[in-house]
Amino acid sequence: MTHFPLLPIAVLLVACSGETTPDTKDEPDDPPSPYIVPEGEPPAPTSTLEEVGAALQEALDLAFTVNADPVHASYDKAMEGASGDCPYVYTTPDGSYWYDNCVSDAGAEFDGYVFSLAADDVYDPTYGFTYSFWYAFGGATVVDADGHTLEVGGGAVTQKVSDEVNGVNLSEYYSLLEGTFDWDGAEAEGTWLETAIDPDLELYAYAAPDFGASYVQLSGGFGGLLDGWAVAFDTNGVGSELLEFACELELSGTVGVRAPDGTWTDVRFDGVVDPYALDEFDPALCDGCGEAWFQGELLGEVCVDVSTLLAAGVQPW
Repeated sequence: MTHFPLLPIAVLLVACSGETTPDTKDEPDDPPSPYIVPEGEPPAPTSTLEEVGAALQEALDLAFTVNADPVHASYDKAMEGASGDCPYVYTTPDGSYWYDNCVSDAGAEFDGYVFSLAADDVYDPTYGFTYSFWYAFGGATVVDADGHTLEVGGGAVTQKVSDEVNGVNLSEYYSLLEGTFDWDGAEAEGTWLETAIDPDLELYAYAAPDFGASYVQLSGGFGGLLDGWAVAFDTNGVGSELLEFACELELSGTVGVRAPDGTWTDVRFDGVVDPYALDEFDPALCDGCGEAWFQGELLGEVCVDVSTLLAAGVQPW
């Protein structure tokens, strides 16, 4: 399509009236602006490929330990201090809800609100599987009689499904952490709750535990790695070849890795988990390495080992 320059309104008015415009041939012409402004030098990366790879490897090794199970254990322990009507709990078929500011007979202090829902080893006769889950959402602080403090500021979910198909035991695991959580009691010892890790993370695993095989998927991310590094997953998955996945050495999709100075490096992997794309996958790409990009510039390759991740997916909690 041809675009014509727009004339100034004054010129159009003069033309319509039959008058002529003043002679401007002696006036200097403004130089035209370029359509494409030349770019300067590409930004220099602030981190080495080795540093990016180390942070990503740390994240993959830790990912399935950053689940909601420690929050579940901590919440249950803190709620042991409830007594009488402190906190006052509203129980419904869809779960329980408390909203209070009180001190219980056991000496525990409750301030805020939490909605929670849980079930253990429920058999579903329609589909033949057994499931357990726990869910809590709220904004609350609980201080037990021993002075241990629980802080809940968001939502946490854990779920496990157990099934048997053609004589093979199968399990599914799901965890979601959204918000901030803290507990300084014994239930936090040895878990991410007593570290600098700050998660906003969704985990999924499908496993055949008797064969040590799994498929895992990561979404969201967490910080607090290696003195200030962080990762952001974008529904990245990898699965064992025993479960008919094309490549058990490499993630699918792109993972963002943030350095302590706030700059990001994107690592693009070649793995696929789409069952409709497995036949199109080139086995030569199954090498555990991805392209590292910094602000549009290719830096090279970053290689990671996903074996720890797949092993964790067999039984993460």
